[in-house]
Amino acid sequence: MDKINLMNPFATVPRRCVNLPPGSLSTLLSCTVTGQLQQGPAVDEFSQRFTEYLDVPHIFGVAQGRSAFDLALRSLDLPPGSEIIFPVFTFPVMPLVAKLLGFKPVFCDVDPKSFNAQAEHIEACITPHTSAVLATHLFGQPCDIVAIEKLTRERNIRLLEDCAHACGVRIDGKQAGTFGDIGVYSFAEGKNMPCLGGGAIGVRDDAVADRARDILAGGQTQSTASIRSKGFSTWIKWLLTRPVVFGLSAYPVLRLKLAMGSPLMDSAVGDDLLSAYTTANPGVVKMANLQGAIGLRQLRHIDAFNEGARRNAALLTSCLGDIPGLGLPQSEANHIYVYYPIAVAADKRDDLRNHLLRHGIDAKITDMSDCSRLQAFRDEGAADAGAAREASLLEICVYPVISESQIRHIARVIRDWAGVSA
Repeated sequence: MDKINLMNPFATVPRRCVNLPPGSLSTLLSCTVTGQLQQGPAVDEFSQRFTEYLDVPHIFGVAQGRSAFDLALRSLDLPPGSEIIFPVFTFPVMPLVAKLLGFKPVFCDVDPKSFNAQAEHIEACITPHTSAVLATHLFGQPCDIVAIEKLTRERNIRLLEDCAHACGVRIDGKQAGTFGDIGVYSFAEGKNMPCLGGGAIGVRDDAVADRARDILAGGQTQSTASIRSKGFSTWIKWLLTRPVVFGLSAYPVLRLKLAMGSPLMDSAVGDDLLSAYTTANPGVVKMANLQGAIGLRQLRHIDAFNEGARRNAALLTSCLGDIPGLGLPQSEANHIYVYYPIAVAADKRDDLRNHLLRHGIDAKITDMSDCSRLQAFRDEGAADAGAAREASLLEICVYPVISESQIRHIARVIRDWAGVSA
């Protein structure tokens, strides 16, 4: 059994740091007291401010990122049964949403370094039945959306952008999510702009926007109790993911689980995730007033937050250098590092993760999946995600709440594991 030797709580790093902006608790309490958790003016104001931030004509807020994608597909009015191209390495709920709506997911290969699908990967999968492409900006690194937009425009195919990891990414000064017909955003607690859950779509075309407005008007409404519960639980998670609080609370539990050989409180992924989603498909659910109010606060801070994550990521990459057998994110100026994925051989992933945890660093197994391996898509003839299969990804938190000394500590621990001197 692993000997438990706990770290100084000031040196620990959680797998995720929930990013809530200053004033979030007061907003939560105010909406609770005034009875404006569900209804109020904040959703419309957030939509207006977000349109200005993105420079896109129409924004529609919803309760979840997956609900945003549901709304996006319904709004495009695509031919029933038509094909939609997805990267084979992605968050698998997205193609499942398409499948549940009666479309056929088609999976293209991905770049082995960025794990994004590029124009050449997408073009190889286009058929006469292709009606749309979902271009994904994975982990906060944009794909070559300019080339993809040109390709889809020439082929008269609808283009959606998955910006769940890319809120605030700019490509040549233009916001990610504004190149295609619809940009899809997620404000889940693990993202860079959490709004107590929540999501949105940005729409350029007026006719698509009219359909989205009509569909959303008939969408489900969240209960006051569920909104309140989500608000307080997210705030508690924010508190527990402050590094010092994490070191005094969750970290000892994780070390105990590691010593006992128990699972490390991982969320469901792959087939397990899809099984749970299939039985609880939310459809289109409206954004709550409280979510909009938090979103307004987030918009004041998101660019500074992204810049802080970018600085930490650059420092970590610099400190790690070139370690054999370890794949690091590509350092690009427009990468915002919502997650910092480290690629390692599959048979070494758990060893690296456990080594990190013993030294105070809780790394996360990625939620992204090789869809060619999932039961839900066996009938779709998914492309072999060779690049994704060759390595497993561990995600390291580089959010601004992590100090420079902690970033350097992460690098030292990884170099020690790899047997590479500093």
